[in-house]
Amino acid sequence: MAWWQAAGWELAGGMAAGLMSLMMAIATAGFARPWRGHPGLVGPRLLVFASGLALGALAAAAMHASMSGAWPAFVIGVGAPAAMRGLLSGVEVSERDSPPTARQGTRSGRAGGDRPC
Repeated sequence: MAWWQAAGWELAGGMAAGLMSLMMAIATAGFARPWRGHPGLVGPRLLVFASGLALGALAAAAMHASMSGAWPAFVIGVGAPAAMRGLLSGVEVSERDSPPTARQGTRSGRAGGDRPC
Protein backbone atom coordinates (compact mmCIF):
# COMPACT_ATOMS: atom_id res chain seq x y z
CA MET A 1 0.00 0.00 0.00
CA ALA A 2 1.36 3.43 -0.92
CA TRP A 3 1.80 6.06 1.80
CA TRP A 4 -0.89 8.29 0.33
CA GLN A 5 -3.38 5.41 0.27
CA ALA A 6 -2.64 4.62 3.92
CA ALA A 7 -3.00 8.29 4.82
CA GLY A 8 -6.31 8.49 2.95
CA TRP A 9 -7.75 5.49 4.77
CA GLU A 10 -6.48 6.90 8.02
CA LEU A 11 -8.31 10.15 7.32
CA ALA A 12 -11.48 8.09 6.94
CA GLY A 13 -10.78 6.42 10.30
CA GLY A 14 -10.00 9.73 11.96
CA MET A 15 -13.21 11.17 10.55
CA ALA A 16 -15.13 8.24 12.03
CA ALA A 17 -13.52 8.82 15.45
CA GLY A 18 -14.21 12.56 15.25
CA LEU A 19 -17.84 12.02 14.32
CA MET A 20 -18.19 9.56 17.20
CA SER A 21 -16.84 12.11 19.67
CA LEU A 22 -19.17 14.76 18.22
CA MET A 23 -22.11 12.39 18.65
CA MET A 24 -21.13 11.81 22.28
CA ALA A 25 -20.79 15.57 22.91
CA ILE A 26 -24.22 16.22 21.38
CA ALA A 27 -25.80 13.47 23.49
CA THR A 28 -24.11 14.83 26.64
CA ALA A 29 -25.38 18.35 25.86
CA GLY A 30 -28.99 17.11 25.80
CA PHE A 31 -29.09 16.55 22.03
CA ALA A 32 -28.22 20.17 21.33
CA ARG A 33 -25.15 21.75 19.85
CA PRO A 34 -22.38 21.49 22.47
CA TRP A 35 -21.15 25.00 21.64
CA ARG A 36 -24.64 26.53 21.96
CA GLY A 37 -24.39 29.83 23.78
CA HIS A 38 -20.60 29.76 23.35
CA PRO A 39 -19.92 30.50 19.67
CA GLY A 40 -16.21 30.89 20.42
CA LEU A 41 -15.94 27.16 21.10
CA VAL A 42 -16.46 26.15 17.46
CA GLY A 43 -12.92 27.11 16.36
CA PRO A 44 -11.08 25.16 19.08
CA ARG A 45 -13.25 22.10 18.44
CA LEU A 46 -12.43 22.23 14.74
CA LEU A 47 -8.73 22.62 15.55
CA VAL A 48 -8.80 19.52 17.77
CA PHE A 49 -10.66 17.59 15.08
CA ALA A 50 -8.20 18.61 12.34
CA SER A 51 -5.22 17.88 14.60
CA GLY A 52 -6.52 14.37 15.24
CA LEU A 53 -6.88 13.79 11.51
CA ALA A 54 -3.37 15.05 10.79
CA LEU A 55 -1.87 13.00 13.62
CA GLY A 56 -3.44 9.80 12.36
CA ALA A 57 -2.47 10.55 8.76
CA LEU A 58 1.16 10.92 9.82
CA ALA A 59 1.04 7.67 11.80
CA ALA A 60 -0.50 5.72 8.92
CA ALA A 61 1.87 7.22 6.36
CA ALA A 62 4.84 6.27 8.55
CA MET A 63 3.64 2.66 8.81
CA HIS A 64 2.44 2.23 5.22
CA ALA A 65 5.08 -0.37 4.32
CA SER A 66 3.85 -2.83 6.95
CA MET A 67 0.13 -2.53 6.10
CA SER A 68 -1.59 -5.15 4.06
CA GLY A 69 -4.75 -3.24 3.22
CA ALA A 70 -7.19 -0.50 4.00
CA TRP A 71 -8.52 -1.95 7.25
CA PRO A 72 -5.29 -1.55 9.27
CA ALA A 73 -4.94 2.06 8.11
CA PHE A 74 -8.56 2.76 9.06
CA VAL A 75 -8.04 1.27 12.52
CA ILE A 76 -4.87 3.32 13.04
CA GLY A 77 -6.86 6.42 12.13
CA VAL A 78 -9.51 5.60 14.68
CA GLY A 79 -7.00 4.82 17.42
CA ALA A 80 -4.34 7.51 16.88
CA PRO A 81 -6.06 10.33 18.82
CA ALA A 82 -6.87 7.99 21.72
CA ALA A 83 -3.29 6.68 21.76
CA MET A 84 -1.92 10.23 21.96
CA ARG A 85 -4.34 11.10 24.77
CA GLY A 86 -3.08 8.05 26.63
CA LEU A 87 0.55 8.96 26.07
CA LEU A 88 -0.01 12.54 27.20
CA SER A 89 -2.22 11.69 30.19
CA GLY A 90 0.82 11.49 32.46
CA VAL A 91 2.11 14.90 31.41
CA GLU A 92 1.29 17.57 33.95
CA VAL A 93 1.35 21.20 32.89
CA SER A 94 1.46 23.84 35.60
CA GLU A 95 2.11 27.53 35.69
CA ARG A 96 5.49 28.57 37.03
CA ASP A 97 6.05 31.57 39.24
CA SER A 98 8.00 34.21 37.42
CA PRO A 99 11.36 35.11 38.95
CA PRO A 100 11.19 38.32 40.99
CA THR A 101 12.41 41.44 39.28
CA ALA A 102 14.41 44.15 41.05
CA ARG A 103 11.21 46.06 41.86
CA GLN A 104 9.29 43.00 43.07
CA GLY A 105 12.14 41.77 45.29
CA THR A 106 11.75 44.49 47.93
CA ARG A 107 8.85 46.13 49.68
CA SER A 108 9.81 49.68 48.86
CA GLY A 109 10.88 49.02 45.31
CA ARG A 110 14.40 50.19 46.05
CA ALA A 111 17.33 47.89 45.54
CA GLY A 112 18.51 48.39 49.13
CA GLY A 113 15.28 47.22 50.75
CA ASP A 114 13.42 49.33 53.28
CA ARG A 115 16.50 51.29 54.34
CA PRO A 116 17.11 54.66 52.67
CA CYS A 117 20.47 55.12 50.97
